[in-house]
Amino acid sequence: MATNKISMQYDLKQNSNEDSTAFGKWYPRAVVLSTLNLRGLAAHIAEHGSIYTEDVVYGVLSKFTSCMLELVKQGVAVKLDGLGKFYPTLEAKGAETPVNYNLESYLQGVHIRYLPEGSEANSSHGDITSRKLKKSVIFEQRMIWDKNGKPKRIVDGQMVDYGDDE
Repeated sequence: MATNKISMQYDLKQNSNEDSTAFGKWYPRAVVLSTLNLRGLAAHIAEHGSIYTEDVVYGVLSKFTSCMLELVKQGVAVKLDGLGKFYPTLEAKGAETPVNYNLESYLQGVHIRYLPEGSEANSSHGDITSRKLKKSVIFEQRMIWDKNGKPKRIVDGQMVDYGDDE
C-alpha cells in the first residue's frame, strides 16, 4: 500500500548581515511554494470529499473573513477550534504620563495576532504550538545558499558551488 507523504521543503541560508552576531551562521528557511487566495482555499476544501461545492465553501469563507475582521475591529477575539485564536493588539509609542494622552499622536497601528491552539483536550488536531507542530512535519532540504546568495551543494562532506566537478 503506497503512502503519500507530504513534506515541507526548506533551504539552508547563511546569514549575510555583517553587523549581526549570527553573521556567517546557517539557518533553515521554509520554502513557500505558493499562496492560496480565498477561491483557491475553497477549491482545496471542496476537493476533500466535502458535500459542498467550491462556490458554497467560497461564500462561507468570504462571509467568515468579513465577520472576523468586523469582530476583531470591535475588540472581540475569534477562536477557531483546532486552529487557534485571532485577536487585536495595538502598536503605540509610549508616553511619559497619562495626562493629556492623545491616542492619535501615539497609536501607530492595529495588528491582528494569532495564537495557535495549545490544548489537546480542546483541539481535534492536538497541540499545534510551534514545538509540537514541528514534530508532525516531514522536512525535506531543497537548496543551500551562502551569504553571497550563491547556491551550493555538499559533495563528499565539502560545500562546493553548483557546476563544480565532483
